[in-house]
Amino acid sequence: MHTEPTRRKILSGLAVGAGTAVLGWDPHARAWATAPGSTPGIRQVPALDGTLLLPADPSAFTEDFGHLFTRRPRAVLTPGSVNDIQKVLRYARNNAIPVAVNGQSGTGADDRESHSHYGQALVEGGIAIDPKPLGTIHSITAGIADVDAGVTWSALALRALETGQTLPVYNDFAHLSIGGTLSVGGLGGTSQRHGSQADNVEWLQVVTGTGEKITCSRTSHRALFEAVLIGAGQYAVIVRAGVKLIPAHTTTRSLEYTYTDRAAFLRDSLAVMRAGVVSDQNGYAEPKPGGGWTYRLALGIFYSAPAGPDVAALQAVLSPQATAGPAADLPFRDWLLRFDPNWAALKAAGFWGSKKPWLMMFVGTEQTPAYLDTVLGELTPTQMGPGPVRISPMDTRSLTRPNFVLPQSRTNEFFEVSLIRIPAPNHPDVPGLLAQNRRFYDRAVALGAKRYLVGAVPSMTRADWRTHYGARWITLSALKRWYDPAAILTPGQGIFG
Repeated sequence: MHTEPTRRKILSGLAVGAGTAVLGWDPHARAWATAPGSTPGIRQVPALDGTLLLPADPSAFTEDFGHLFTRRPRAVLTPGSVNDIQKVLRYARNNAIPVAVNGQSGTGADDRESHSHYGQALVEGGIAIDPKPLGTIHSITAGIADVDAGVTWSALALRALETGQTLPVYNDFAHLSIGGTLSVGGLGGTSQRHGSQADNVEWLQVVTGTGEKITCSRTSHRALFEAVLIGAGQYAVIVRAGVKLIPAHTTTRSLEYTYTDRAAFLRDSLAVMRAGVVSDQNGYAEPKPGGGWTYRLALGIFYSAPAGPDVAALQAVLSPQATAGPAADLPFRDWLLRFDPNWAALKAAGFWGSKKPWLMMFVGTEQTPAYLDTVLGELTPTQMGPGPVRISPMDTRSLTRPNFVLPQSRTNEFFEVSLIRIPAPNHPDVPGLLAQNRRFYDRAVALGAKRYLVGAVPSMTRADWRTHYGARWITLSALKRWYDPAAILTPGQGIFG
């Protein structure tokens, strides 16, 4: 058993000078009571194993990774058990108090933040749930890990590697909570083969908006299982999961190829995916100093000695326009954490706290050139900062979850086109970047595209969400009414109004 870190340490750390304990809710003033007998008729908070506090410093729960919104919760729940989450959700339902889990990802005690981008995990005037105390890796056996939702993917991956196993899909930023990522999908460089992280879950334990704890899977409570995965936190709080594992290789051959011809880059991206000659694949467009764009394939081939990487098979599918870049062999552990120096550099340069209006779209293969004409024709280096435009192909057959709605395409393929914007902290026109995101979003939707639930799209309406979900909308609306009848869960996106 492994705890990350121990629940007792977290609770004791938060209890000292962390804030004022909540005693009850005043339904007339719609405010918390903190002093005994201060307000008649308050509705007393149930006894908890953890704490429900008015935090002395709520900053960790008022902003997220995007830094585009400030939304202050009325209280923060630091659960001592899953029972606490059940009790608080029942209490919140009875008192019409909104609730959202705030992922609190990061690399340690001094590096904790919600990695939503546009207020998705924030809750104005409600209760923020800090899932970090639920951070136990309960077991790792052949093919599966039993983990709490507050565990980070990096912690699980490193523990699994000790058993010779790894995750089918791994984030570029690895220090995200498992529950938070499963709520939006979770993509990585192996998604061409293995789908999203949500496609690699055997079962979930969740607490619904009525406070009911349910274990669900493909064979038990399947409708709830499929709703919660990539469900944006609308139906239940994920508290525990059975995550698939696969055998790990020992080494990765890292390779890069650059292009000046976009059409060749797109052709080669599809050819590499179709041939299955690499283990990990990402593509990027990066601005050239003198204008225009350079395109780059970043690839990884996993292998274990005495066998070596079959680079010849890769080169056989590449076009003459591909220019080989640096190559290196990395221990698999180093490969998993290869982006960490990038994040450290961004933090050191002051970019980590800047406003980040990301936009992530899934565009059909046939429509991708037209969409890139629009996006790359307008974007400037200052609008992106050090962040790239990611352009990576995907295969719909690897994406099995109903909530992963897919773009219009004549084939089983599409491209993820993501603006990983990291503008300078003093960027003069963040509202202009958000307005640009909306124009790009509308252009993509007109081309039959769908969005990823991470990112910043202003003014999303109920009609926009209905269009996004298409035929799935009626089912999801019914499940929302059933599992969260008071509509208290995760209101930040405004999906259901």
